[in-house]
Amino acid sequence: METLIINVPEKKSTLVKQLLKELGVTIENKTRAKQMAEEINKSIKPGVKPSMDEIVAEVKEARSKQLL
Repeated sequence: METLIINVPEKKSTLVKQLLKELGVTIENKTRAKQMAEEINKSIKPGVKPSMDEIVAEVKEARSKQLL
């Protein structure tokens, strides 16, 4: 199964959800913070301690995604 993230206008949200459910789509509500946490967790390598430059770069990247 493929995962898609879509932005739906508030006024159309209920209609879009109904149509998608009729097509067999499962809808999972995730907050932006949870999505960012999952992305960061995927990049963590067990046993590897990142440098301060790497940490700063990761934070900058995460913040730039917030602005989008």
